[in-house]
Formats: sequence, structure tokens, C-alpha cells
Amino acid sequence: MANHLAIAAVAKTILKMVEDHCPRDEFASTPTFALYAGHDFAAQPVTEGFSLLVWRLSVNTAVRSFSARREPDGRKRRPPLPVDVSMLLTAWSSEPERQLRLTGWALRFLEDNAIVPAALLNQSLSRRTVPAFRPDEAIELMLDAPSLPDYLGLWDKFRSRWQTSLTYVARPVLLESDIVLDEGALVETRDFRHGQTDTRAPGGPA
Repeated sequence: MANHLAIAAVAKTILKMVEDHCPRDEFASTPTFALYAGHDFAAQPVTEGFSLLVWRLSVNTAVRSFSARREPDGRKRRPPLPVDVSMLLTAWSSEPERQLRLTGWALRFLEDNAIVPAALLNQSLSRRTVPAFRPDEAIELMLDAPSLPDYLGLWDKFRSRWQTSLTYVARPVLLESDIVLDEGALVETRDFRHGQTDTRAPGGPA
């Protein structure tokens, strides 16, 4: 299960994958690869490169039911919280045709690399003292276009910087709880005595 660093790890990893593999000869100048907050669309615009914005976090109801997880030492933790991470990936260029070529490349590249393993996810964080994901974990990246009203509502905040963008969701990101369930003391003995056995013969004196 992943810890609280997982959401940042997912966003940084997807952006780093794009940075490491994108066709550099498509850019007119040195490209920038930026993890965006909402205000960055106006305050720190990218002119050549890619930006990635985490614009929504939601609970994955399809896998909502999890049982408590048993640690190797026997302790139980509360069930994990399955989270979907919705991201907006935007290619930026001074020329519309070049921007569309980069967008097409990103579509194909991320589809071909949709399963992202923990080994890759744990490399992208700035602080890597504690891994975000367990070694056997992975996330799946899916193109997930929102409804037109939702998409227009998202871009309404950035109307002066409207760009053709790709909306992806990474799932499942299973956020593990730090709370250990109290199960009481371990049972060491069993006593099946429920009362005294009546050894008197049937029909004998009371």
C-alpha cells in the first residue's frame, strides 16, 4: 500500500516520463517541464514544453471495499483509501501545429506505458527517504475525458490560456492508514468448562 507521498509521486513520475522520452527536435527552444498549480497558467506560463496539473482527487468507489490489512508481525491496519488522481497534461508551443504533434506523441506514449511500477514511481520524489509505494505495487494511467460541461468549467478559470489538453486518471492509488487496530490480547488457553458434571445415578435421591 502507498503512503501519503503517493499522489505527489504519481504526478512527478508522469511528468518525468514525458520529459525523458519526448522528441526534443520538436521544440523551437529549450523546453520546460513543469508541475503546475492552478495559478501557474497565468503566473508562470510555459512557452515550450509540457505542464501537468493535478486538478481532481476522488475516491474510487469501484474498489471501495477493502478489509483490514495484516502486517507480517501480525498487527492489523485500517483498510486503505483507494484514490483516483486526475491530471491535466498540456503540450505548449509557439506554433499550433507543433503543439498538436507533441499532443499526439503524448497520447501514444502514455498509452504504450500505461502501467507504471513502484520502482519508477519511487524515483521521482524530491524526498526519497521513505518510498511512496511498496515494491509490488503499480498504478494504471487511463485517458479519461470529463464531460464537456466539466471540461469547460475547468478551463473557465484559465480562459486566457486555453490550450488543447489531455485528461488522465491514475488508479488505484491505495493510501495506507497509520492506525493499527486494537484486537485485544492474544488467546493463549482455551477452557471448555461450562459447569459441574452431575455424577448422580438416574432416579437416585435428590
